[in-house]
Amino acid sequence: MLRSRHLFLPDHGVLLVNTDVHGNGEDFARLETIFREERAREPETHWVILGDVVHGPDEGARRERPELYDYPDSSMEIVDAIRRLIVEAPGHVHFVLGNHDHGHVGGPHTHKFHDDEVLALEATLDDGARDRLRDVLSGALLAVAAPCGVLLTHGSPDDSLSDLAALDTIPLAIAEMSYAERTVMRALLTAYGQPDEKSRTMLEQVSASSGLQLGVVVHGHDRDETGFFKEGRHQLCPVVFGAPRENRRYLRLDLAARYATVDDLHDGEEIRRLY
Repeated sequence: MLRSRHLFLPDHGVLLVNTDVHGNGEDFARLETIFREERAREPETHWVILGDVVHGPDEGARRERPELYDYPDSSMEIVDAIRRLIVEAPGHVHFVLGNHDHGHVGGPHTHKFHDDEVLALEATLDDGARDRLRDVLSGALLAVAAPCGVLLTHGSPDDSLSDLAALDTIPLAIAEMSYAERTVMRALLTAYGQPDEKSRTMLEQVSASSGLQLGVVVHGHDRDETGFFKEGRHQLCPVVFGAPRENRRYLRLDLAARYATVDDLHDGEEIRRLY
């Protein structure tokens, strides 16, 4: 049975977006608190988690850059929390697959902090935890779009992406993908950014196929110690992992508003500090 890999959000309410947390349980707990507070004020609050929730730093990274990486790896606790929240707040918590997550459900194995991070994490889990891990990750989305003008993905897609509905038929196992599907997935999960013209073309294509007017790609996968960065007029990356605690950012957007370019997203307003 096909599983939808894309989602369209409503045209009203609040949208919270965060990127990679890489096993940081404190950061995820803070994001969950923000979601609960927002939802208490506005029931139509949506939280989109843009992947790479697993694979925390190793001991060497914690020693070398403690201001960035000195935290225990809570990857499985975060996955279990996402599983619980999806049940507790159905239709309001949305998980988008990252390339590190993908390794556990048929994607390439990553090696950021360990030679094989998939094997390193799964070696610490019992059979039940491995099943829960794969269940959550296999149910992930690949893209979320909103009438307010934002497209939400883990990496920054190129113009090989033209129709979000086409994502529904792409298998997660890389061995089962066609060449064209691998091309789309490679950018969707691993591209750090695109030339501005290529992002604009992609957004125009997806707008035409979806009936939305999309102007901004919000993505993760990258890091910046200042806490966020903009590329050209159409790409924004708010950063949690890889920024010092005081600089970590998430987004709070008004689903009834209109964000035509990154110039409509302001630090201290839509772009907010996590702490």
